[in-house]
Amino acid sequence: MSEAKKNIDTLVDDIYQLLENGNKKPNQEALFGLAASIMDSVRRQLWVSANGSKGGSLRMSNIGKPCTRSLWYDINGDDEAEKLRPETKLKFMMGDIVEALLLYLAKEAGHEVTEQQAEIEIDGIKGHIDAIIDGELVDVKSSSSFGMKKFKNGTLPNDDPFGYIDQISGYGNALGKTTGTFLAFDKSSGELATYTHRKLSDTASRIDKVKRDTSGESPPHRAFSAVPDKQTGGKKLNVNCSYCSHKKTCWSDPGLVTKFRSGRPVFLVKGSVSKGEDNASRSF
Repeated sequence: MSEAKKNIDTLVDDIYQLLENGNKKPNQEALFGLAASIMDSVRRQLWVSANGSKGGSLRMSNIGKPCTRSLWYDINGDDEAEKLRPETKLKFMMGDIVEALLLYLAKEAGHEVTEQQAEIEIDGIKGHIDAIIDGELVDVKSSSSFGMKKFKNGTLPNDDPFGYIDQISGYGNALGKTTGTFLAFDKSSGELATYTHRKLSDTASRIDKVKRDTSGESPPHRAFSAVPDKQTGGKKLNVNCSYCSHKKTCWSDPGLVTKFRSGRPVFLVKGSVSKGEDNASRSF
């Protein structure tokens, strides 16, 4: 009797079962494919990113960026843009490796995995999907334990600072899909979870807005305001702005000062903190 066809609803449990019981006859072709994917991710971060040209472009992976002002700087240039830190490059590299490993494990667990890194395009904006699993569009994400709750509880649409919904919607719209599934990996615990988004956003409208916002002579308004800083009584950048590589230029008026707390930088808005705090911090 042939084995029943797998479906994505059992993907996580099937991967767990594979990891628990092992596989006496691994698929050698899939194993070599995993090795090739890992080598490519290392090559991309070590060599391609080091020798890439200046200036960015609109891609399906960044059109969901909540702040189109940041995209304007990506495309039009920013001499003060922060370079990717070594630990950030390593984080991206590990994310690529996790993606390759999970797709390999999905195959070994008996699921049909196709169209890995297939190129899609809408209105001139291109992108590459992660994969189709059991006929469903799947995007693999590495997440913190805090972020993992959004995938487990289905609350990602309520708090999507990295634009994941717009990203997977673009992939889904290009492929004629009505849903998109995230396969999320908790970087701390190793836990897996899936979340299927069943109401894809209008990618064509989003692309039209992004193109208009990034084609002007000057950048659009900031998408985020500074937030209260309890320790100083002043203002600091919120999470989105803190991680943005263009914060020095974007916030040049009024300027920023940096204070480290528990080894992590906090970006205080100049003039909103006391003189003592300004002196104790590093100008930015």
